[in-house]
Amino acid sequence: MSVPNDTTPRPKVRLEIKQGTAIGPGKARLLEAMARTGSISAAARELDMSYRRAWLLASSLNQAFKSPLIEASKGGSGGGGALLTPLGYEVLRRYRRMEYRALRAIESDMRAFNALLRAGDDDPSALDVAADVADAPGGDGLARDMDQPLGAETVSAKRSRLRKAAAPPKG
Repeated sequence: MSVPNDTTPRPKVRLEIKQGTAIGPGKARLLEAMARTGSISAAARELDMSYRRAWLLASSLNQAFKSPLIEASKGGSGGGGALLTPLGYEVLRRYRRMEYRALRAIESDMRAFNALLRAGDDDPSALDVAADVADAPGGDGLARDMDQPLGAETVSAKRSRLRKAAAPPKG
């Protein structure tokens, strides 16, 4: 797979939850960073955003769902923290799965679209992007069926498996 440049089109899945509130790659990365770090401020630093921005994004997600996705405790002498609730993990997993499936569905169109660009045919396909989504930090191979255990499949092995699955039948 080639390294995408600034002019390479990269599809992104953004779900409008309700008027004015959406979940997309940015909020998903924030949830993943909070799950990894256990902290809104550490997640914000990791994503190079202000604490206030991260807090506002987390708050908007908490308000959009039936129960909170993130439980935060105030700082102090023992320090604060932010943990994803079971619903937070479920929302993140479902979002990543829908994202993967959407990107997979448009793979052939992305290949054709990329072929129309001046950059040539070395641009990433939607399948490459989908594999990147599944392999993203915190992605934990979320493209797999939800009832299968998560493992440590390499990026190249996953891409090979996905390409074989997407290839037309031989013969």
